[in-house]
Amino acid sequence: MKLKYIFIISLFSVSLSAQVNKDSIQHVEQINLLVKKKLIERKADRLIFNVEASIASQGMDASETLSNVPMLKVDDNMGSISIAGKSTVNVMINGRMLNLSGNALLNYLKSIRSENISKIEVITTPPSKYEAQGNSGLINIILKKNPNLGFSGNINSNLIQRTYSGFSSNGSLNYQTEKFSSSLKLTYYDSAKRTDENYSIIGATQNYSNSIRRDMWKELTPTLNLSYKISKNAEIGMEYIYAHQKSGMDIVNTTKNITSALQEENLLTHTFHREKLPTHTLSAYYDLKLDSLGKKLSIAGNFYKNNSDTEVNFSTRKLSDNSVQDVKTISLVSPQIFSVQGDLELPFSFGTIETGVKFNQFKNNSDLQYYNLSGGQYTPDYSRANIFEYREENYAAYFSFAKNFGKHWETKAGIRYENTNAESFTPATNSGNKYQYGQWFPSAYVSYKEDKNVFSFSYSRRINRPSMGNLNPFRWYSNPYSYYSGNPLLTPAYINNWELGYTFNNKFSASVYYLRMKNAFGQISSLDDLSQISTYLNYYNNNFWGLNASYTDTFFKFWETSISMNASLQNSSVFNIDATPQKGSSFTYSINNTLALNKNKTLVFFLNYSHSLPYKNVNSYFYAFPELTSGLKVSLMEKKLQINATVTNIFSQRYRGELYFSDNTQYMNNYWDGRSFRLSVNYTFGSGKKKISKKNINFEEKERV
Repeated sequence: MKLKYIFIISLFSVSLSAQVNKDSIQHVEQINLLVKKKLIERKADRLIFNVEASIASQGMDASETLSNVPMLKVDDNMGSISIAGKSTVNVMINGRMLNLSGNALLNYLKSIRSENISKIEVITTPPSKYEAQGNSGLINIILKKNPNLGFSGNINSNLIQRTYSGFSSNGSLNYQTEKFSSSLKLTYYDSAKRTDENYSIIGATQNYSNSIRRDMWKELTPTLNLSYKISKNAEIGMEYIYAHQKSGMDIVNTTKNITSALQEENLLTHTFHREKLPTHTLSAYYDLKLDSLGKKLSIAGNFYKNNSDTEVNFSTRKLSDNSVQDVKTISLVSPQIFSVQGDLELPFSFGTIETGVKFNQFKNNSDLQYYNLSGGQYTPDYSRANIFEYREENYAAYFSFAKNFGKHWETKAGIRYENTNAESFTPATNSGNKYQYGQWFPSAYVSYKEDKNVFSFSYSRRINRPSMGNLNPFRWYSNPYSYYSGNPLLTPAYINNWELGYTFNNKFSASVYYLRMKNAFGQISSLDDLSQISTYLNYYNNNFWGLNASYTDTFFKFWETSISMNASLQNSSVFNIDATPQKGSSFTYSINNTLALNKNKTLVFFLNYSHSLPYKNVNSYFYAFPELTSGLKVSLMEKKLQINATVTNIFSQRYRGELYFSDNTQYMNNYWDGRSFRLSVNYTFGSGKKKISKKNINFEEKERV
C-alpha cells in the first residue's frame, strides 16, 4: 500500500513538474541566458556584445541598444552610427548587409526591439568576404532565431520634441509556417528640426555666412519579406522595399563679404527647397545546404533605383543697391544599382573554407537646369545647366581559410581581389573620364584564449571609393554666387588597418590600432570675390595610432555601468591644397549608468555622459563637445508594453571647429537641434508557438548612392 501511494505521488509530481515546465519554460530560459551569457566576448575578427546579458539594453529599440555597445556611438541628430577610429560604418542583420543608411537606417533600427536581439558583433577590420569599400567597420546585429509560428507583430510610436514636434510610427505583421515565412512592415515618420549654421572664411577677403534653416522629412515605407523552404536543404526568398520620401528646407541666409580693399557687400537669401525621392529596392536569394556538416551555397541578387526630383527657389537681395535676383533650379538624379553574388562555405575537419564571387554595376544620370526670373517668367541659363552621366562596374572574388588549434588558438586569413571599370561624361563640355584599376585586399586574424584572458591580432586592407555625390560635377547653388559641387576626377583612397586586442574576464576590453590612409579626399571651400565655392579633392595622407578601452559590469544586481575611452595620435601630409598639416590628437570618454528601480527590473532609470575633448586632425581643430542624456524605461503587461522617455543633449551643445590654410582660416559654429525629448510606446503581440528562422539579404553597394 505504501508503495502504491509513493507511485501515485511520483506520477503527480512528474505531471505537475511537466505542466510547470511547459508554462514557464520561456521565462526560465530567459533567466538562464541572463545568468550564463557573458556580456563581452572576443573572437579572432570581432568583439561580441551579448544583449541578453545587459540590463541597460532591455526594453529599447536597436538604435538605442547600439549606444550601449563599447566603441559605438549613435547620433540621432546627425543620422549616423560610428565606431571609434572608423570614418564609416556598415550595418548587417544576421550577416546580411542592411540596405539603408543615414536617417532611413536609424528609423529601420527603431523598429527592431532589443528583446529580439541576441548579440551585436563589432568588426573593426572586416574579413575578405565583405566588400573592401570604405574605411569602415561592420556592425552585425544577430537576431534571436526562430520568430513565432502563426501570426505575430509589433506596433511602435514615437514623439520627438525639438524646436518643432516630430512623430514616427512603425508596425510589423508576421506570419510563419514550417515552410513559409512572410513579414510586412510599415514605417512612417514626419519630423522637422531647426538648424543654425555659421561659416566664416577670414583671409585677405573675409566672408561671414549665417543660415537659419528648418529641415523637414516625411516618409512612408512598406517592406515585404517572403521566404519558402523548397526542401529540407533549400530555401528561396525575396525582399522588396518601397520608400516614398519627401524632404524640404526653408532657409534664411545672410552673407557679409569684405574685400581686401575693405569694400563691404551684404546678401540676404530666402530659399525654398523641396525634394521627392521614390526609391525601389528588390533583393532575392537562394540558399542550398550541401550536406549535414554545414557546407552551404548562397546566391543573391539586388536591384536599386530612385528618381530624386528636386526644385529649389531662392531670392537673393544685394543690399548695396537693393537689387534682387530670383532663381529656380530643377534637378533630376537617377542612380541605379544591380549586383549579383555567390558564396560557398565549406567546413572540413582541417578547417573552414569560404569563397565567392560578386559583380555590381552603378549607373547615374543627372540633369540640373538653372532658370532666372525675368519679366515675370523663368528663362533658362544654359551656362549654369549641367548633365552628368556615370557608369561603374566592379568584379570581385575572395577566398578565406579559418582553423582552430586546440582550445586556445583561433586563426583566419583571406584574400579579396576587386577590379573596377568606371567612366563619366559631361555633354555640356564634351568631356569625360575613364579609369580602370585592380587591387588585392588581404586580411588576417589570430586570437589566443587562456582562462579569462583573450588576445587577438587583425589586419586588413581597404579602399574608399568616392560616392556618386562626390563625383557629380553638379553645381548646387545656395545663392547666385555660391555653390558646391562634386569632382569627377576624384580617385579612391586606400587604407591599411592593424589592431591588437585584449579582453579580460568578459568585462574589460582594450585594443591598440594603427591606420594608414593614403590619397584621402574631402570637401574644400574657397572664396572667389563674392562666391563661396566648395568641391571635393584628394588632398591628404594620414597616419593614426589609437587606443580603445572599455569596462562594463553589474553591481548589486540592479546597477549596470559601462565606461569607455578612445585616445589617438595622428600626423598627416597634404597635397593639392596650400595648407600646413598639424600633428593631431584626440581623447573621448563616456560613462553610461543604468539602474533598475524595482526588483522585477520593469522600471529603469539611465544617465549617460560622453565628452569629446578638443582635437586636431590634418589641418583642422575641433572644440570640446560634452553631452548628457537621461531617461526612464517602463515595462508593463509582462513586458509586452514598453514606454521610454528620453532627454538628449541636455546642455544643448554646439559643434565648433576651425580649418587652417596658408592664406585663410575657416570657422564653423553650428547647432543642429541636438536637445530633444523623445517618448516611445511599443506593444508586441503574437503567438508563442514553435519558431523558425529569418534571412536577410546582402546589398553593400547601396550606401554609395
